[in-house]
Amino acid sequence: MSSRFVNIESVLVADCGSNTTRVALIEVVDQAYRFVARGEAPSTLEAPFPDVTIGVINAIGAIESTTGRRLLLGGKLILPQQEDGTGVDAFVASSSAAEPLRVIAAGLIREVSAISAARASHSTYTTVLDTISLDDYGDFNDDENGTPGVLEANRALDDPEAEFSPFANYKDRPTIFPPDPDNLNRDNKARRKKTQGIKLFGDGKRLAWKERQVAKLRRLAPNVIVMSGSSDGAPFGSLLDLVEVVLETNRQEALLALATNENRRPTTFIFAGNKAAQDKIVEKVAGQVETFMVDNIRPQPDQENLAPLQQQLAALYQERLLPSLPGYRRLNELSNSPVTTTCEAVGLITQFLAKDVASNRVLTADLGGANSALFYADDQQFTSMVRGGFGLSFGLSNVLAETTLQNLVRWLPFPIQNDELIHYALNKTLRPHILPATERELFIEGAFGREALHHLLAELTREASSGHDYNRLIGAGGPLVNVPLWQAALLLLDGLQPPGARDSGVIELELDSTMLMAAAGTLAKLNPNAATYLFRYDCLHRLGAVVVVQGEASLGNLAATITLRQADGRVKEARVPYGSVALLPLRADEKASLEIQLGNAFRVGSSERGAIVNTAPGKEISGGALGLIIDARGRPIKFAADPTARQEQVAGWYNVYKAAVQQAEEEGSHDFATASGPAQPVQPTGSLITASEARGLQKTSQSPEKPKPVGRKK
Repeated sequence: MSSRFVNIESVLVADCGSNTTRVALIEVVDQAYRFVARGEAPSTLEAPFPDVTIGVINAIGAIESTTGRRLLLGGKLILPQQEDGTGVDAFVASSSAAEPLRVIAAGLIREVSAISAARASHSTYTTVLDTISLDDYGDFNDDENGTPGVLEANRALDDPEAEFSPFANYKDRPTIFPPDPDNLNRDNKARRKKTQGIKLFGDGKRLAWKERQVAKLRRLAPNVIVMSGSSDGAPFGSLLDLVEVVLETNRQEALLALATNENRRPTTFIFAGNKAAQDKIVEKVAGQVETFMVDNIRPQPDQENLAPLQQQLAALYQERLLPSLPGYRRLNELSNSPVTTTCEAVGLITQFLAKDVASNRVLTADLGGANSALFYADDQQFTSMVRGGFGLSFGLSNVLAETTLQNLVRWLPFPIQNDELIHYALNKTLRPHILPATERELFIEGAFGREALHHLLAELTREASSGHDYNRLIGAGGPLVNVPLWQAALLLLDGLQPPGARDSGVIELELDSTMLMAAAGTLAKLNPNAATYLFRYDCLHRLGAVVVVQGEASLGNLAATITLRQADGRVKEARVPYGSVALLPLRADEKASLEIQLGNAFRVGSSERGAIVNTAPGKEISGGALGLIIDARGRPIKFAADPTARQEQVAGWYNVYKAAVQQAEEEGSHDFATASGPAQPVQPTGSLITASEARGLQKTSQSPEKPKPVGRKK
């Protein structure tokens, strides 16, 4: 493919989101691919303009207005670039606007195999609706004594359709359950009640396990059922009970579709369990449902192998859901490579950054309107947690459903009623295109963003007991880019609460301020060289380094004394109490040595508690648009118990940047000069060592290999 596109000099890269469509113009400038301009327009997914390409054309029109360059003729893109400079050589696109894949995760035991299947399902835009397992009673409520009860939406026995139920007089139960002696008594009682006349809300009969699971599947109506369970080589007979649930659900839905004369796609079933069971399952399914077999996601009880299932789900989303976008066919025909998903593009760039620079361990947080995702990559592994319908506009009600009002309130520097939070979430779901109009609304949306990131991180690290060790944290997505830089930084630090790199305690904090990560990942499939240039030189905006001070004490106790020595001889000091954040001005083009005197109960990275730590020679701290951030709030962050004190505490975090800028202005310094645009990724800086370790170390440096220069077309 690279030889085919070797002569590309200019390209438009579109990213079609649920709210906004963005198009970036990339062109060769001084023998390098560089970002030239970007246009934005509302996405056109619904009436009166249900065609995603209309939003793309509108965004390209915005680029024309900005640059004065002609790219369209009669509403159509000019391809390839002409001799007079009009048009472009190529066009590629990605999207996150299609509906998420609705998944049910099935397994023998909910807390083991079913949960593994659910985690693996979050590799693309999916919504895991629920799980089914042999230790799950299905769609009904327990009584006050915890005894399994009756299906909440149970069919009344007087229902004339009841006689057609395939479960009439059926009381099967998986073998792992003991016999239920109450079934017979319950059935007799129900039959007696039936003879006494019509009951609007009868007791109903106790439903069999299988019938309850089928009822759940029919109610949730998934696109895909993912099944796992049983390690390779172990007995697998119980898996066939779960398969029978899938088959019975499909039979009932097919019968309903036939009776109502509706077109219906057969159930899609993916088996990712015991390899030895595959032949038996294929025989049992016998073509009744669309079936895919992938490698066992738990080949051994203590081992996970999620990649094959993740790849299969991503392929299904690409094949089934992405084409459902209105205007998708036209968009795909226009693109020089197949339209891809935004999450795949951002994940690809996260992996590139981890491999591009030695020692990089990267966590990317992509917070969107309809979807949100976390991506972790180092030189050995890549993991992702993508949640469809879990964002800060279309997906805000789902975020509200998975957190508590108390958790939201703790992030707000003012008192608020619960009803206001609920109404905000519901209004934003109904009017997803509306941005926060006041500072109060900005704080409220930020609270939802923090809780969304918190839940994503909990899911990402479910199987990683010690968490993920990362030294670069990248923020992406409109809710992070469209707020002041300090608020974006706080949102990331509050929601993810990074513990600091295990060796140094330092994290490089960066923001995709130009919103080009997805563009670079999409472009990589067309021209990797162009994507490399775009990402390295035009994508990430360095906010600064973050030193995380770990430990716990009473709020207000001294956690660390910071001494920052700049190259010009200036010295800045700060005393940082526990429970607070501090900010020392340091520009992106400056470096400084750092000395930290820790309090007795505190440490940084792998240091001893109460130690004195310094930057290693040649590993000085680099600055950024926000300077150097010292986070001494502990992990997890400790809030004041009194509501008024907590509000003052949170307000203090927000006011740190304002106070630092004011002090810099009073001193007449320019240390908060914003970085001159995105900076090229470099070797991680700010390695902290103890004073004794600093002796004898030689100054070292390392810079990344530069991409090959790009030639102009003649």
